[in-house]
Amino acid sequence: MNYVSFNPVVRSVSLYEKNMRSEECVGYDCRLIYMISGDIAATVGGKKLGHIGPGSLLYIPAGMPYRLKSKYMRAVVVSFDPTDDCPLPEERIAPVPVADYDEALAHKSGIMPPLDDCILLTEMESEREAFINMSEIFTSAEGLYRAQLSAMVKLVMLRVVEVSDESALPARMVESLDSYIRENCSDEISNTEIGAIFGYHPFYVSRMLKDKKGMTLRQYIIAYRLKRAKRLLELTDKSAQEIAEECGFTDASYFAKSFKSAFGVTPKDYRNGFKNDFI
Repeated sequence: MNYVSFNPVVRSVSLYEKNMRSEECVGYDCRLIYMISGDIAATVGGKKLGHIGPGSLLYIPAGMPYRLKSKYMRAVVVSFDPTDDCPLPEERIAPVPVADYDEALAHKSGIMPPLDDCILLTEMESEREAFINMSEIFTSAEGLYRAQLSAMVKLVMLRVVEVSDESALPARMVESLDSYIRENCSDEISNTEIGAIFGYHPFYVSRMLKDKKGMTLRQYIIAYRLKRAKRLLELTDKSAQEIAEECGFTDASYFAKSFKSAFGVTPKDYRNGFKNDFI
C-alpha cells in the first residue's frame, strides 16, 4: 500500500456542539468526525454502525451516503480532499441530500483501500488533543496553517490505516513484545512507548493482542509481571515489596490485590503454601 501520493487538502475543521439532522446526505469530500462528548447514531453506506460515543473516530470517504442522528454531540469534524489535484475551491463544501448529489463533482482520486470505505474506531482517546488543536489552528488561520493541518490529517489517517488494517501486524509481533516486556519488566512501560518502539499505534497493538491473546496491551503486561512475581516467590526469599518493585509494581498494595485477583491468594499465602507443598 503506497501512501506517498496521499496529500490531504483540509477544507474545514469545525467544532460542533449541536443536534444532528437525520436526513441522509452525501459529502463531496472526505470526513473525519471525532467525538468529544455526547452520542450519535450513525448509518454509513447503508451499514448501521450503532451508537458512537466519546473517544470514537468515524471516517467517511467522499461520495458515500451517511445519516447521523443525535440529541446532543460535541465533535470535531474535518473535511478534506485526499490529494491536492482537486480543481474545486478550498472552502468547505456542504454535504447535500442524496437526491441532489452529482457524482462528477466528488473528489475521489487518491482514495485507496481501506480508505475507500467507512472506518469506525472506538478507542482513539489519544487523538483528542490533535483534533482540538486542528480546530484551533483552522480558526486562527495564521501563517502556513493549511500546510500544518495537511500534515496533521495525514498523520491521523496513517494511524487510522494502521489500526484498521489487521494484516499490517507482523507475525512475530507477539514474540518481540514478549521479549521486550521480559527485558524491561521492572521499568515503567507505557502504551505510547510500545507503539513507538514497534512502529505501530498503541491502540492497534492492543487490539491485535486482544484478538490473539484475549487481553489488551496493559492487561498483557500486568499478566506477565504477575507470572514473574509468582516465580520469584517460589525461588527466592525476597520480600513481597522487593518482588513487587522488581516486577514493575510501584504500589505494593496494588501488587498484592492484583496477585490475589489473578491467583486467588495473597503473595504471602502463596509463598507459604508453595513451601509447604515443596517440603
